[in-house]
Amino acid sequence: MAQQQGRLQIGLMVAALALGGAASGCSAQHGELPGSSAQAISGGMADVSHDSVFLLISHHDGNTSSCTATLLAPNLLLTARHCVSPGSHEDVLCGEAGLGDPYPAESFVATNDPQPRDGSPFFRAIDVRVPVESGDTCGFDIALVLLGENVPAAIAEPAVPRIDQEVQPGELYTAVGYGVNESGQSTGTRQERTGLSIDCQPGSCGAGVESTEFRGEDGICSGDSGGPALDADGKVVGVVSRGGADCGTPVYGTVTAWRDFLIDTAKDAAALGGYVAPFWVTTGLSDPPVVVDPSGAAGSNGAPAVPAAQAGERCAQTGCAAGLACYTASADPSSAICVQVCTGNSDCTAGLVCEAVGSSSLCLDPSGGGADESGCTLAPGPAPERSTLGWVALGLLGLLRRRARR
Repeated sequence: MAQQQGRLQIGLMVAALALGGAASGCSAQHGELPGSSAQAISGGMADVSHDSVFLLISHHDGNTSSCTATLLAPNLLLTARHCVSPGSHEDVLCGEAGLGDPYPAESFVATNDPQPRDGSPFFRAIDVRVPVESGDTCGFDIALVLLGENVPAAIAEPAVPRIDQEVQPGELYTAVGYGVNESGQSTGTRQERTGLSIDCQPGSCGAGVESTEFRGEDGICSGDSGGPALDADGKVVGVVSRGGADCGTPVYGTVTAWRDFLIDTAKDAAALGGYVAPFWVTTGLSDPPVVVDPSGAAGSNGAPAVPAAQAGERCAQTGCAAGLACYTASADPSSAICVQVCTGNSDCTAGLVCEAVGSSSLCLDPSGGGADESGCTLAPGPAPERSTLGWVALGLLGLLRRRARR
């Protein structure tokens, strides 16, 4: 009976969204929360390839609303805070328009079906987390939603957040979302727009855009709130916060500013879901760790072979002995050491876990690194600096006021 009631509720939510209008946005009172607009990815096309991008549906206080979110780990979604919390003002003045506590987690379900319907695979939320530093709408427009079950890899492969490299002016990105079209009507499908360009990087956009934000080019409308800006490699570099009433001048929160928030929550999500945390969580990097030479080294050009390094020894120049791989958790191959190749945790010494790295599986410290020369775990290299925490300004570009995206 409980399962039937759950499916009935989801069916009603999908039906409400299919009607379009106010129900297809993100506001505390009219189906769309502050930070969205009155329209969708303008000039976009139907998207069937970005399976990490989800429709996030909420139902609370008799209202049904939707936003977009991105899967960062099997049970972890990234979205905008205004998609999960009530706002105090329709027109937002920085410092005066706050966001309340998140709605109950049971208010939210998500699906990555390109054309959501009652029979789509839905995943229920069990926790919602937002920054604790402030409730001001300006600058805190980011949220993480933990799901009650892991999304199978056959349904979606998580995206990687680019937490260590800031966007650059002129850099190309792709916008993906479930918003309405430029006429304000729901398309019923996930949309994408490619070839967009970063207008300015955090800290250089001027009034109305905070140091934790950047401005994009075009095309973000109602329901696209919380959706990603994806770089050329498909990594998440931003989260839609707001934009103009004509779906122009979109402002994104940059993921680099929230590196610690993302990593800390992802660790909890991994423990909850029973899986090894993604590499970006354990390394603080957005590129996978380097396996310099998993097969060991040998001489070349008739030169005698260099003695292979043993476990815990530096190996960038020599390679490793049999059963070991040359590995580093940093972007610097010269820091690589030999670590044990494994097929399961039983192969690893105490404190290490067998973790997939590229085509290999290696015994690694779950907090990052391999084993040092004493046989202890190797601490990860220094993590990239976190951007200074500034807060998102929801106002008109050039002013400190912007009409919230409804």
